[in-house]
Amino acid sequence: MTLATIRLDSLGHLVAHGYAARLDCGPCGRGADLDVEALIAQLGGNYPLSDIRKHASCPHCGGAVTLSMRRTSITAKPDGHPMAIPVRRPRSG
Repeated sequence: MTLATIRLDSLGHLVAHGYAARLDCGPCGRGADLDVEALIAQLGGNYPLSDIRKHASCPHCGGAVTLSMRRTSITAKPDGHPMAIPVRRPRSG
């Protein structure tokens, strides 16, 4: 039996394959699920997940965040502190 390989390298891929994404701050311990649909509306479905972590920081302490993913259909949403993490579009040019 061969397992299918899926790509999870963009916001659109998360939605297409039923995944949620979460950012957590190591220094202060806060974290929250990303509103993937809102980010797609703002940044587009092709926006790379690698850029999410690169352009995000904790709004409470300014610490670096980690990005994790989970299947929405089989994994319960973890507890976390409410946190709005702004993700800035990279400057072009």
